Amino acid sequence: MEFAQFHSFEPRTIEGVSAELRRSFRAASLRRRTDLGVVVAGPWRPADLWSGGLERLVWSVAIESRGGPVLSDLGEAELGRAGLARRHAPIHPVEALALRAGEGLVVVYSDAARLAYVAVYRQRHLAWSLMLQDGVRLVRCDGQVVQVAEPPRFIAEEDRTGVLLAGLHQWLREPVSLDDTERLTLPDTLAQITGEGEPAWIARDGLWLEVAPEAGAARASG
Repeated sequence: MEFAQFHSFEPRTIEGVSAELRRSFRAASLRRRTDLGVVVAGPWRPADLWSGGLERLVWSVAIESRGGPVLSDLGEAELGRAGLARRHAPIHPVEALALRAGEGLVVVYSDAARLAYVAVYRQRHLAWSLMLQDGVRLVRCDGQVVQVAEPPRFIAEEDRTGVLLAGLHQWLREPVSLDDTERLTLPDTLAQITGEGEPAWIARDGLWLEVAPEAGAARASG
């Protein structure tokens, strides 16, 4: 299972997400032969998924790709210059949405890479991030100071699922109480939030597409 999501308290649309990503990256930032798609889900409430959860409305965006990594070396360098390189985590285009929105939660999860990464943005700055990679590399950032433990002697969050839970706690500013089964299935629960929608492809073969405002259909861009 793999997913990359951005969660926020502000409404999101396919057209708006496409425009934000397009402003974040130049054409040369996308890798050729790669398609980029987005799914927008919501509104939903944490209380819909977990008892005692927050009643506030949330909108979620997932970024999907076909054909390999989305960003070229130039695209990764652009995000790196925006301040992401210092938190010692893989560069992913979903974080460009958080940089533009200024508030929200980034989640990147991969079984294949044994990776869990979460980041909280507030007031247009990275406020906190945490990454556990392959069980042997733990990276924490409080928005300023980065701590790298390789291998970590102690992981308070225990595992990748604990990393996801810590991200929710940080973003929502309150604990999310899960029983053993809910904790075990947390990655699946998060994946299902955006997993039921069909992606709208906003770039094909490394070229941006224009998205129709109402229908959400994509057409070739000159």
